[in-house]
Amino acid sequence: MYKAVFGLLGLIILSCQQSHATPSRGTPGYHNDAYQIPVLPNQVSDPVGYYHSKELLFTLVEREDWPAVVKLASELTTDYQNDGATWYLLSLGYRQQQQWRAAIAPLKRALRLGVRLKRLPKWHDNPNDMMVTLAELYGALKDKKNAMLWLERALEARWDDKPALTGRSLFSRKPNPHFEAFAQDADYRRLVGAAPVAEFDREARWRHDLHYLAEEIRRLHVSAFHRMSEQDFERKVAQIDKRIPALSDQQVVFELMQLLGMLENGHNFIIPAWGKAGNTQQLPVQFYLFEEGLFIVAADPDYQHLIGKQVVKIGNTPALQALEKTGEVNPRDNNMQQAWLGPYYLSLTQVLQGLGVVEDASKVTLTVRGDDLQTQQLTLTPRAMQFNGFPKLPRQHPQSEPYWSKLLPEHKALYVNFNAVRERKDVSLDAFNQQLRETLLAGQAEHFILDLRDNSGGNGFLLPSTIATAVLFEALVPKGKLIILVGRNTFSAGHDLLMRISKLTSPVLVGEPSGTRPNAIGEAGWFTLPFSCQIGVISSQFHQQGAAEDSRVWLAPDLPVALTAKDYFANKDAVLDAALTLVSSGSR
Repeated sequence: MYKAVFGLLGLIILSCQQSHATPSRGTPGYHNDAYQIPVLPNQVSDPVGYYHSKELLFTLVEREDWPAVVKLASELTTDYQNDGATWYLLSLGYRQQQQWRAAIAPLKRALRLGVRLKRLPKWHDNPNDMMVTLAELYGALKDKKNAMLWLERALEARWDDKPALTGRSLFSRKPNPHFEAFAQDADYRRLVGAAPVAEFDREARWRHDLHYLAEEIRRLHVSAFHRMSEQDFERKVAQIDKRIPALSDQQVVFELMQLLGMLENGHNFIIPAWGKAGNTQQLPVQFYLFEEGLFIVAADPDYQHLIGKQVVKIGNTPALQALEKTGEVNPRDNNMQQAWLGPYYLSLTQVLQGLGVVEDASKVTLTVRGDDLQTQQLTLTPRAMQFNGFPKLPRQHPQSEPYWSKLLPEHKALYVNFNAVRERKDVSLDAFNQQLRETLLAGQAEHFILDLRDNSGGNGFLLPSTIATAVLFEALVPKGKLIILVGRNTFSAGHDLLMRISKLTSPVLVGEPSGTRPNAIGEAGWFTLPFSCQIGVISSQFHQQGAAEDSRVWLAPDLPVALTAKDYFANKDAVLDAALTLVSSGSR
């Protein structure tokens, strides 16, 4: 789930007693109840044998031999009751055989102790995920009371894929079958965010969506009012509510984007492309901010002739002034993220209209300048918005795979491009890194260049193998250079990778400052508005990758390289060139 599905901030451990209170809210931390959990007697007579049995248990899970998993996990939890992982796997074995009732007690024990299944990333071991699983177990038993109780606890603990319950998630298009017995009950529908059954007129539908979003912000966002007061937030909600009758559907969505913009964290946004109402139109060009100004770097087929043109004005508004205005709808971790995403928001015509950049969203006039320094005005015809992820600068290495590598023999360097933290279909990230390590162990590279400029995130559970490769390189070649290329798109899980490698090694950072902070409110709690079905994300966790006192607003490059339109359109990769020059210089 992009970077989105990686659990609750800190470890929330609930008592298996159903009357136990859920954790307090409002700050990034929770109270400590670990002192209430006793350490049970150790019955293990052969510790080494226990270790080998536990390793076998993980192998059995990977083989999906569920009867054997239950048998062995039962033995291990009898001998040693203080390991949440074995309790979790016992419950998993029961669940996979649809033995719902038997799965409940061991899962509650696992939840109480806490679990991290590093070797089995596909299974959901986060506390709020386990709460949802408990709700599913009770739902499968048609025990509505306990199913609702555990769903409430999961949502209170910032479970971040609520739309999946009703089949409106990006990752699950069918309602959760475990709750089928009471899926049409009004209290269940209200809890999971389904649209009310009663007939609503247009204004009532938008008001329902507005207040649903406001409540999801309060539920999901860590310390939502650290940048603004709750009173200002409520005032903005009331203003939108009052103005709905006078607004078009697209204008309401713009107002919701402004509401999220007030939160000032990078993982807050609406994607106004997939809803039933309120979708925006988009210009048929992609903008990018270079040192010289705003340029067109990509375009639909009918507008290819505009690639390379500098944008002087949008409507009657100077381009850089228009870019600055997008800060209203671009909640961000720092202003490198504004340089990255501001140009994207300039392509959304209803955003241009809402910000006062243009008067008419149906026709947008650009003033552009070419190499001959002559300016011209042209009117672009918007089209329906398309979204396949936030845009990246079309680079000189336009490979679509999330990771790839090549040896650069003339520089004695191994270049690795890692532009998304997700698996390839043909080779897993672990297998890819094993190939890289074999190259390093064979002595084929004296320098290692890791390109994270386009890596704006993904599944953070996949990072350890790449971290291990970087650490291995520095251990194998202490006189070599470990270089990481960074920039405005280095964000979320991509930035976490940068931070974690930087803590364990001494890389040289080349490029621009990064697109987020070492410590930031992030993650991605997904929402789908009940009536309009607009989809978006709310920052649901605090990520501390740096020291507690780390106040840096970005990771600054050791070798700063300006991104210029002159270099880019001449097909010159100035950042990579600078890294290769450093490699060739021979200095450490």
